[in-house]
Amino acid sequence: MVATSDEYAVSPGAAHASRWRKAYSRGVSQPQPSEPRHHRVLIVGAGFSGIAMAARLREAGIDDLVILEKADDVGGTWRDNRYPGCACDVPSRLYSLSFAQKPNWSRDFASAPEIWGYLRECVTRFGLTDDIVTGADVVSAQWRGDRWRVKVRDGRTWTAGALVLGVGGLHVPVWPSIPGLREYQGRLLHTADWPADAHLTGKRVGVIGTGASAVQLVPAIAGEVSELTVFQRTASWIVPRHDQPWSPARQGLFARWPITQRLARWHTYLRLEVRVLGFGRLERLRPYIERQALARLARDVPDPVVRAKLTPDYALGCKRVLLSDDYWPTFTRPNVTLETDPIARVDATGITTVAGTKHDLDALVLATGFDPGGSFDRMSVTGVTGHTLGTEWVAAGRPTHLGITVPGFPELYLLLGPNTALGHSSVVLQIESAIRYAVQAILRADKDGPAMVRPRAQRRFASWVRRRTRRTVWASGCRSWYLDEQGRNVTIWPASTARYRWATRRVKPSDFEPVRLSEANPQTS
Repeated sequence: MVATSDEYAVSPGAAHASRWRKAYSRGVSQPQPSEPRHHRVLIVGAGFSGIAMAARLREAGIDDLVILEKADDVGGTWRDNRYPGCACDVPSRLYSLSFAQKPNWSRDFASAPEIWGYLRECVTRFGLTDDIVTGADVVSAQWRGDRWRVKVRDGRTWTAGALVLGVGGLHVPVWPSIPGLREYQGRLLHTADWPADAHLTGKRVGVIGTGASAVQLVPAIAGEVSELTVFQRTASWIVPRHDQPWSPARQGLFARWPITQRLARWHTYLRLEVRVLGFGRLERLRPYIERQALARLARDVPDPVVRAKLTPDYALGCKRVLLSDDYWPTFTRPNVTLETDPIARVDATGITTVAGTKHDLDALVLATGFDPGGSFDRMSVTGVTGHTLGTEWVAAGRPTHLGITVPGFPELYLLLGPNTALGHSSVVLQIESAIRYAVQAILRADKDGPAMVRPRAQRRFASWVRRRTRRTVWASGCRSWYLDEQGRNVTIWPASTARYRWATRRVKPSDFEPVRLSEANPQTS
């Protein structure tokens, strides 16, 4: 398991200073009052989760809210990820808010800039501009008495009756612990921190990693670099993407008759939802899909040696299934090399493999993904007992109830929390289900006072996740970011999105206990 190295980190969003920065400046230029500003709800993160949460709170009549965003603009993952070819691998009409449909997507699978623009449009559409504070990097949050006290890196503080963490899991990059990486003198890049001036034309480039980012990046840069070497540890299962542009006629139809877009969205939802059956009970479907994928690989890559290297040796779905129409064909280009010999070390000029092969490189790209627990490690969130939602919590398997609430942490709500990610459909569906649950709980607290989930409810949920995971492909033996170092499923929701929507349809009072003032953490922030 590789770890994140802060010394390589680049400030997220630093390359995106623009006219939008001025729009999201509430509380930035004014001096902080002697007493922290108090709000009914504080939301951390202005990505899909934070924006949707704020919109739904306003719809429920809760206007006293603030979104704290660490970067200088909204957008989260889709602001920070800007490497060549970056796009969503879920169809646009489903990877969008159900209550904020966009009729004029440019294509089936939108690019990162287009999704980022959509999120900006949502901020304006729901009147959230004045509710967002940018440059507010939360470093600590502590429950004191009947409220959360939240501090950001520059010392400003807020208090709130409820705290919502919409920090996501795909923005803290993993920097691999490869010997000699610090010695490299060429251009060192990470797909999650792609600078605007990363010009690779005519350069000898190495890419470490063959996951979701790499299958988009590699085809996008193969035609412009002089040499491209892809360092592969594990081959990936890839299925066709079938991406198509949207015609003006389709865009006009969806705009004029919104019902047609809703029907198209439902069709896409049902088509993706049935995929979950192949990950679990109907495992006999997997060999059929695997044979189709391997037949396509044979057509795309005639060289039997390269094809063998690109053939996965684990069950389809155990790791993330990737979508691409052009990744495999890229390895037929004369300037592209697939290197499967393990990396021994990096030096000033390139990479040497275990077999002794030296690859001289002008630029090295790390497509090594994200640390799912990094969002919680980088801030100290302290509950009623003095324990923090951080290293110890992550080591314990990130225990939650429904991926939303945590015992010992009153009025704390996680969006896209542990065990709510998906391997078959749009996580936006999961986010909306969790938001509906969280809004119910916040409204309940307005009437009955602050509460926290009971440990027995969390244990019941954890037990269900363990039992359910045993019957899925995710427990078939391969290593993936879905599992922690102990092999526990801490990431994936091991069922359908319909099952999650049903599980979160209402807040059960019996799952919660009131917070007594005697339990309040006496420490100060």
